[in-house]
Amino acid sequence: MRCRVLVTVLTIFAVWGINASVIASEPPFSYGLVQNSCAPWDGPAIDIRLTTEPVQCQRVNGSYLNIGVWRGLPIRSGQIVKFGAALDAGFASLCRKVGDCERAESGTIVFERFQDGSGASGRYELHFKGGKDMNAVFDAKWCESHSICR
Repeated sequence: MRCRVLVTVLTIFAVWGINASVIASEPPFSYGLVQNSCAPWDGPAIDIRLTTEPVQCQRVNGSYLNIGVWRGLPIRSGQIVKFGAALDAGFASLCRKVGDCERAESGTIVFERFQDGSGASGRYELHFKGGKDMNAVFDAKWCESHSICR
């Protein structure tokens, strides 16, 4: 009987297109902070840190998603940012704690709303090694930062 129930549930996931690895993972990273940052070559970028619960500026505790975008700036509402092996627009990493991060292999960030100095909202879809996918909507408030890029 249990086997039949498991097969039924997996069939429903397949029909609905739901990835079981997403469902089995932690709650969605939907709350966050956005601020100016620097790209790897010291050009301008934005940094987004998403958590599972509301946070305050400079106080991200526990696991989080770190997303950086350095191409296509300034970001505007409606913009879509894609990154992956052949694209150099940014990155996303799942961090269990500071310094313990796993980089996504590819992903898409859709900025439904972006206002410099106010915040951003949208959705993301990330693909990690081993077939783990993460997707959710997010709402991030603006945090002032004093990044000095060349």
